[in-house]
Amino acid sequence: MRKFLFIFIAVLLIGVMVLSGCSKSTPTTSQLPPTSKTPSATPTATTPPAPSPVSGGTLRIIGGAIPKDIGYPPEYAPNDSFQELPVLERLCQWGDNKGNLVPILATSWDVDPTAKTITWHIRQGVKFTDGTLLNAQAVDWNLQLETTTSAISGGQFIQSTEVKDDYTLVMHLSQFNWVMVEDYGLLQALSPTAFLTAGGTIPSGSDNATEIAWARSHVVGTGPFTVSDWVRDDHITWVKNPNYWQPGKPYLDSITMKAITDTTVASASLQAGEADEWMDTSSVNDILTLETKGFKTVQGPGYFNLLLMSDVDTASPLNNIKVREAIEYAIDRPTMAQTLGQGLFEPLTQMTCSTSPAYIPGYDPRPYNVATAKQLLSDAGYPNGLTMKILGASGGNTNDVMALFKYDLGLVGITVEPDIADLGRYFGAIFGGAKGGWDGLCFTASGINPDASDLYVHFGPNPMTFATPNILKTDTFTQLCNAGLDPSITNAAQAMPKMQAAFKQCEEDCLFIPIFRSYEATVVWPYVHTDYPAIHGIIWHPAEDWMEKH
Repeated sequence: MRKFLFIFIAVLLIGVMVLSGCSKSTPTTSQLPPTSKTPSATPTATTPPAPSPVSGGTLRIIGGAIPKDIGYPPEYAPNDSFQELPVLERLCQWGDNKGNLVPILATSWDVDPTAKTITWHIRQGVKFTDGTLLNAQAVDWNLQLETTTSAISGGQFIQSTEVKDDYTLVMHLSQFNWVMVEDYGLLQALSPTAFLTAGGTIPSGSDNATEIAWARSHVVGTGPFTVSDWVRDDHITWVKNPNYWQPGKPYLDSITMKAITDTTVASASLQAGEADEWMDTSSVNDILTLETKGFKTVQGPGYFNLLLMSDVDTASPLNNIKVREAIEYAIDRPTMAQTLGQGLFEPLTQMTCSTSPAYIPGYDPRPYNVATAKQLLSDAGYPNGLTMKILGASGGNTNDVMALFKYDLGLVGITVEPDIADLGRYFGAIFGGAKGGWDGLCFTASGINPDASDLYVHFGPNPMTFATPNILKTDTFTQLCNAGLDPSITNAAQAMPKMQAAFKQCEEDCLFIPIFRSYEATVVWPYVHTDYPAIHGIIWHPAEDWMEKH
């Protein structure tokens, strides 16, 4: 499962680029009033030109985690896929904060909703770092690897693939929707030859055990860098690929990433000049402090923090919409966002945030109201209150969030029993498919996609992340989600009205309780140039990163 926070990973769209021209008009000249002396020229404020990229140097990054598996994508953990982008490139990915797709290893793609096919045109002249060619056969092999291991979202809809020629691959699908282009386009290509020979010259056994074991600690891709050093849970070093297919790139000679999970230690290390970049931190105190000290921040879209509800217990009070509504009315989201985020968090009123194209301005169905919450509980048959478990992941600000939940819900008679789980149990509960599940509520977070396709990645009819079957949903909500996946719809813009209807129905049925959008940013010294994570937490352009002389 990818980071969407995959998580990416997530994650999903076709963008439509519309180019429009501007008409020219004859300029008018304003006349100066008469004066006895010639006026002096008025200085014009100008924006200094952006500096040009400089080649060279080693970018030292602090990361929260290091890839646990560097060369076998079917086993990638949430961070592994985006952290291997220096080596393993995708067919396509989001290119801006509006969700438009840009080609990478594919130069273009054609969709035929009637025939239910996607045709990928593979970039010519690209080589893996072992010298073998990237072609349609190599992409097909990677696709089969991820399909047979159930590692690719939507893999169950691929009926067959057809290599039309060396650079054309056709996917034949059992059904088509616009999200599939993103699903399949996020495929990361590794060298079939390197894998099948396990780094040697003679193919190993037929069960792939030798190859898989080798690939977990070795990776051969087409990217701007190669891995020169890797110690699981400690550090990884990428060095420049001198034969990279994009001329003049990458700019950096190498990149190192060191795992530092303690935010105090990470901040101190950055300030001491031991690192150039602190990647993707959500520590509000550290971000604010470092900004006052002259460090730059690259802001990301943040994370959507919410309460999921379980329907595993048919006798649960959560099956009563009045109880769900009472919980939402009882939570003082503006105060919670301000308390936790110090002005950087956005309190949420709907299942989208203000940066999303699916956002409905002014829509706030259940603003904070203690009296209304108490009345709803009484109407639901709980005049004396009730007890509710809330599952949360250990670490981060979970303890603070739970304390605020206990206070707010306690005011209306709901006793909160926090269940703080280690990450293994927590992720197993919410991402564990048929084996997952929990009782009561679950406080969690999800990535925010630039095209609002997180509806499908996290919540819709066949979510990639919250795939547990016991999340409370209604038939109406599911039907509206499916309406946005009609085969006649070929991109997110066309789907947006139907997606907005699904998001709104989610609130009308009170299926999920939105809490706040958290803040994320990469903190860098002023000489560092990167755009991570401005588009999304799974989008990184290591070939574009560079440093000024310092």
